[in-house]
Amino acid sequence: MLTNFISVHYCYEYLINQIPVELLIYAHIPTSLSALLFGGYIFYKVKDRASAILFATCLMFAFWCLFSIATWFAFLGPNSTMFTWSLIDLTSILIFFFSYYFLYSFLTSKDLPLWQKLTSFIIILPIIFYTFTGIHLPMYDANSCEAIENDFVTKYLYFAEGIFILSSIIFVIKNYRTAVIRNDQNRIILTGIGVLTFLIFLFSATFIVSLLAESSVSQYAYNYEIYGLFGMPILLIFLGYLIVRYKAFDLKIFGAQALIIGLTVLIASEFAFVTTLSGKILVGITLLIMSVVGTILIKSVKKEIKLREQVEELVVDLGKANERLKILDVMKSEFVSIASHQLRSPLTSIRGYASMLVEGTYGKLPEKAVDVLKNISESARFMAQSVEDYLNVSRIEAGNMKYELSDFSLKEQAEKIVDEMRQVVMKAGLVLLFRSENTGSMIVHADIGKTRQVISNIIDNAMKYTPHGTITVIAHDDIKQKKAIITIHDTGIGMDEDTRNGVFNKFVRAKNANSVNTSGTGLGLYVAKIMLEKMGATVWAESEGQGKGSVFHIEFPLV
Repeated sequence: MLTNFISVHYCYEYLINQIPVELLIYAHIPTSLSALLFGGYIFYKVKDRASAILFATCLMFAFWCLFSIATWFAFLGPNSTMFTWSLIDLTSILIFFFSYYFLYSFLTSKDLPLWQKLTSFIIILPIIFYTFTGIHLPMYDANSCEAIENDFVTKYLYFAEGIFILSSIIFVIKNYRTAVIRNDQNRIILTGIGVLTFLIFLFSATFIVSLLAESSVSQYAYNYEIYGLFGMPILLIFLGYLIVRYKAFDLKIFGAQALIIGLTVLIASEFAFVTTLSGKILVGITLLIMSVVGTILIKSVKKEIKLREQVEELVVDLGKANERLKILDVMKSEFVSIASHQLRSPLTSIRGYASMLVEGTYGKLPEKAVDVLKNISESARFMAQSVEDYLNVSRIEAGNMKYELSDFSLKEQAEKIVDEMRQVVMKAGLVLLFRSENTGSMIVHADIGKTRQVISNIIDNAMKYTPHGTITVIAHDDIKQKKAIITIHDTGIGMDEDTRNGVFNKFVRAKNANSVNTSGTGLGLYVAKIMLEKMGATVWAESEGQGKGSVFHIEFPLV
């Protein structure tokens, strides 16, 4: 017993002289307690699969630190120290497994597939067997205060840990490439970096120690092992940022406060362990930095959460307002439809009676009265056309526009429309021409009535905005592309780029339109575009600028 006590005391003195006790304690105690506090708090607040696995990871890490510091102080005796040393390897591989498990569960919100659980168990099983049978550490050299390790088991442990690191890397890359939302990609990258940094720190420290222990490069290679512990604070920082920035685990300010307060308390508790001046200075500086950064972080988090909640409230309000606008839009369309129907009948009567008076049905009228009646008839025509535009918009928005499709010659219909409108155009002091450049019959499958209405509306629109000059209608086709095209070219006021881009929208008119015509509604071209699109046709406008005329193209697919 006395010999055993002397050897244990000798190893204790030898090991603690290899590295400052302050650094040894500072590396193990704050990191393990921080991990337990963080993981425990998350699990307490959330209680889902990912939080439970994170807590299991933190718990395994705390056990790893406990077993590690026990071997450093060598106060358990040779046999117990060997077993504790073996437990370090077991908890290490469990840390790697639970870290991968957490990564998978956190990013997918699913449980790890059964085949991956079974594969992981098969990988871990040999390490469990070696740990509890003593094969890994058959001897403890009290003279050198080191365990004599089984080289095969050590290499297998590194191989197993490498598998989990590689699996984590592949999983992160695969999920990043399949994610389409930017926030999801950021969550994957941040979580992956945090977990992989933690694992690589832990793996590298032990692996490098193993290499150095076999060489004479370092006097005591195990000094470097404690630096692997600092991967855990990095993981906690990344998870804390995910909680703050992306609402990970559905936590808000409470998670950030708990993290900052917990870390501050744990760092402050180091004063109870540190006895040297250098150690106290190190802890004091760390505590000061942590307090300042933590205060700034909590304030910024509060501000960000407040702004985010305000934005969310605005989004809800906008959603309600949008629904209300939809209802109002339906009510507006119904009102316009009813009002338009009520207006159309009296306008028809006005035009009819005005025409009869002009023709002398009720007796000959003075020439001045005839001119007035012609103006009344023309105004009634413009109003009737406006009413028809409103009715068409109401039908389109209500989905009640009907289309009767048939085969007809687009060229023949365009020519007939030009012939019918030529007299009206001539009265406006303009020339209306028709030219055909087609090589085929230009047969299309569409609603003949609505096609005629669209062509008439565009010619009428050209007439309104052409003070003087010519309106030319050209019928041509493209046999290779199987297209039939009607082009309407005027020498009117033209359009700038902004007007040209929005001329087919509702209530859009050229900026200089009122200088020529004040009766337009800005609905004719909108109705024409919708009708054509429903019939499988397209329409677009061109203009070299204001004062340089406009060109409208109507394109149908050939039958």
